[in-house]
Amino acid sequence: MNKGRSLKLQRFFSCLLLLVALAPALAAQDGGFSLNESPLPAPTGFVNDYAGVIDAGTKARIESRLREFQQKTGVEIAVAVVRTTGDRPIFDYSLAVARGWKIGSKADDNPGALLFVAIDDRKYFTQISRDLEDELPDGVAGSLQRQYLVPEFKKGNYSKGISDTVDAYIAAIEYKLDPANAPPATGTTDEEYKTPLGDTLIRVVCCLAILIVIFSMIASRRGGKKTKRDSDRWGGGGFGGGGSALPWIIWGSSGGSSGSSSSSWDWGSSSGGSDWGGFSGGGDFGGGGAGGDW
Repeated sequence: MNKGRSLKLQRFFSCLLLLVALAPALAAQDGGFSLNESPLPAPTGFVNDYAGVIDAGTKARIESRLREFQQKTGVEIAVAVVRTTGDRPIFDYSLAVARGWKIGSKADDNPGALLFVAIDDRKYFTQISRDLEDELPDGVAGSLQRQYLVPEFKKGNYSKGISDTVDAYIAAIEYKLDPANAPPATGTTDEEYKTPLGDTLIRVVCCLAILIVIFSMIASRRGGKKTKRDSDRWGGGGFGGGGSALPWIIWGSSGGSSGSSSSSWDWGSSSGGSDWGGFSGGGDFGGGGAGGDW
């Protein structure tokens, strides 16, 4: 019995040693691919066309548009076009590029996206960082791609398809940052961009609860004698002097006007000049996004 068990252990360790010995060869055969390292060269701008399908004028316009948008909002959107991803699925390939290029800032909020196209494979995928998923949900990105990218790609108009899709992404994000901006025209309803009814009800309940607490405190104060300590504590007229904190309490409970959970209004503008200095060092992509083929 012990002899049989010893033989099994020897076989197990022999197989384990064999796997350890073969690991470097398997890694070399796989090309050393990593989801955290870009298989493409370092980017030279927001638009990187390795397939040569975007005309110079359109590339310059997209580059300028994305730079201005990044400086205005802090959102970094990149474009990468290749001929093929080889045997690698476009999702894995584009995710490695998005992470390896470190699209997005190093701050807590690091919104970014990568529109990735493989021309010969006839496939596309947009990787969306965790901090941009609220402003550009997967469903919205997919709808915009089908609306603007696919029809033009089927006609071979790669420049127009990419340019129109980038513009639609920017419009969608701007609408979420400020609903006063008109949302892009899509085949879906505007409900995708609006705050869900459940969230609205929760905010209304929170506001009512705050008002009830405030009125209860005022009523309890009226039931007793007011002292100098009371005046000092209440600032002589409400919260923090003149009751100015009440609107901010209600504003905070309602989530502000953006309705976003990723602190969109805290992104602010990012520094940047006319010279390309690379992306800001984020790369916080968790696999969110949408893609397809044409």
